[in-house]
Amino acid sequence: MNQRMTKVMFAAIGLVFSAAASAVPMVLDDSTRCGAGNAANGIAVGDVSGNAGGASECWGAFAGNDPGPSGDGFDIGGVIFEFVAKEDTPGGLEGMDIGLDVSPDGGAGSGTWAFDDSLFSPDAFLIVLKAANNPGFGVWLFEGDDAASDMGDWLVAWGKDLSHLSIYASGANGVPEPGTMVLLGLGLLGMGLARRRVRSS
Repeated sequence: MNQRMTKVMFAAIGLVFSAAASAVPMVLDDSTRCGAGNAANGIAVGDVSGNAGGASECWGAFAGNDPGPSGDGFDIGGVIFEFVAKEDTPGGLEGMDIGLDVSPDGGAGSGTWAFDDSLFSPDAFLIVLKAANNPGFGVWLFEGDDAASDMGDWLVAWGKDLSHLSIYASGANGVPEPGTMVLLGLGLLGMGLARRRVRSS
């Protein structure tokens, strides 16, 4: 391997590691739980329900926007939940195709949510409701038996129409964790360099 290729390889590795290291998920802890006594506008666990049980916990409401597809997700007790998909109301879909459906399509403070459990069947996931900017969004956790839910109801407690509903899931549910992405990037980089070296010899 020549000197130039070595420099390119180490620069690429550095970029992969720096991207992973810069990921700073939003931490959801006891101080921000809906039941902590400091929640804005009285949001509650029961504001989002599922057909196999309700959310087991909720956090917020928080000002601004949730991390979304370009963000770093949420950290709950060291478990990282990364963006999977969202539907704007009104608007389109972003993220993975999990058959996400949010109704009604705009101009509402409550409605229904669903996804296709043949496309997405996580062990644990988050539903995030975003409406207005202050407060902006709340987060609901479905885990254990409740995570078998693939449809249910949603309610925005702060008196605004829903902007979008997003789904986040932990790395164990088919969404790559940052460490996995680093290894994947290094593997692909190594394969490309090996192929290039074979061609040049």
